[in-house]
Amino acid sequence: MNGGSYIALSGILAEERKLSIVTNNISNVNTVGYKSSGAEFAEFLSPKAVSALNSGMDKPLADKSYPIILNTYTNMSQGALKKTGNRLDFAIKGKGYFVVQTPDGIKYTRNGAFSLNEAGELVNQEGFPVMNTDEKPIFLNERGSNITVSDSGIINLTDPQTNNELYSGQILIVNFKNPEYLSKYGDTLFSATKDSGNPVQEQNPDMLQGYLEESNVNEIKGMVQMINISKTYNNMIQVLKSYSQVNNTAINTIGSAV
Repeated sequence: MNGGSYIALSGILAEERKLSIVTNNISNVNTVGYKSSGAEFAEFLSPKAVSALNSGMDKPLADKSYPIILNTYTNMSQGALKKTGNRLDFAIKGKGYFVVQTPDGIKYTRNGAFSLNEAGELVNQEGFPVMNTDEKPIFLNERGSNITVSDSGIINLTDPQTNNELYSGQILIVNFKNPEYLSKYGDTLFSATKDSGNPVQEQNPDMLQGYLEESNVNEIKGMVQMINISKTYNNMIQVLKSYSQVNNTAINTIGSAV
C-alpha cells in the first residue's frame, strides 16, 4: 500500500471515530445530565517526513502525514434547567456533581433524577445510592413526609404528627479542579482521574428541587457535523479507490512489460 492509500485510510478511520462520537451525542440529546463528547485530532508525520523536515525542506513529503486522535474530551457546560415539579428531581446550578455509590466505587453525575427504593433509600436512575455529606446513603422512608430540599442540599421532612420539620441530612455536592478531565462511566456518570484531581466538597452548592438539567447536546449542530463528516468520509473512500486503481494499473502495466 502506498503513502497516499495510508493517508486516505487513516482519514477514513478518523472520520469513523468522529461519526461515532457525534452519533452517540445525538442519541443522548434527551438524556438528563448528559455531557457531549468531542475529539481532538492532529497531523502525524512519518519518520521519513520528519527527516526531510529536519533537512530544511519547506514542504517535506506532504503525502506522508496522517490524521490521528490526540484525545477525546467532555464538554462540561451546563445544560438547560427544566422544571418537572417532582420533589425528588434535582438540578445543580453552576459547578458541582452529585455523588453516588456504584459496585465499581464512587462516581459523579449531573443527573439528579432520583427516587426512593423499597428501603426508602435515595437512589439514581440506575438504583445507585446517593451520598450525603457524611458520604453515607440517604434514607427518607420512616421519618416523615413532604420532602423539601434547600438550595444548599439540606433535606427536611415534615413530621406528620407534630408538623415539625425533621433534619434528614444534606445531599453531597463535590467539584474538581479540572472537571473536564473526568472519565465517562456510562452515559451520565463520571470517574475521577489523576488529571481531574480529587473531589472537594462544594462549600456553597446551589441546587433546585423539582428541576432537572437537560443534555447539553446541540442537536442541530450535531446533525450538521454528521452531514459534513459523511461527505468527508465518502470523499476519502473515493480517494482510496483511486489509489487502488492506480496501483492495479501500475501492477498490470509492469506485468505486461515483463
